[in-house]
Amino acid sequence: MRPRQVASEEQVQELELAMKQETRKMQQRRLQCVWLRVKHDMSTEAVAQATGFCVSQVWRIWSQYFRGSVAVLRKPKGGRRNECLTAPEEAEFLKTHLAQAQQGWVLTARKIKESYEKEVGHKVPDSTVCRMLKRHHWRKVSTRPTHPRGDPAARAEFKKNSARRWLPPGWPSPV
Repeated sequence: MRPRQVASEEQVQELELAMKQETRKMQQRRLQCVWLRVKHDMSTEAVAQATGFCVSQVWRIWSQYFRGSVAVLRKPKGGRRNECLTAPEEAEFLKTHLAQAQQGWVLTARKIKESYEKEVGHKVPDSTVCRMLKRHHWRKVSTRPTHPRGDPAARAEFKKNSARRWLPPGWPSPV
């Protein structure tokens, strides 16, 4: 068994000060988990029972503390862990595409994804780009209402001469 890591008096004081200042319950429990080990030399099972964590969580919290500091324990979990670009960088990236759209270019998620991959230097899933567009309140534009090479006269003629409702083949016409 390897020897236990000991904390200096400064670390203990820093831990106690952090426990007094912390207002979030989960972070207080995490700090208390380390404090019980450092100050009272309690075993893993005893700390787990006192704090309500499971034994593996206690080990993980201790490991985080001894590798980092109190700041690691006070930082809440959540947010974007595996981001390719930060939110301001994403906004700057989308500004270039916004300029293209304002000039009349048609933008598709596929084109944005290709330039995004060039920007970050590796391939990314389609969902990464879709989530980025949603984060920055870009909307999905619907499909065009008519085909660009369609004939408006032929459409009007079809509307005039077609039946008002559809009937399956073989059914008698109501007219």
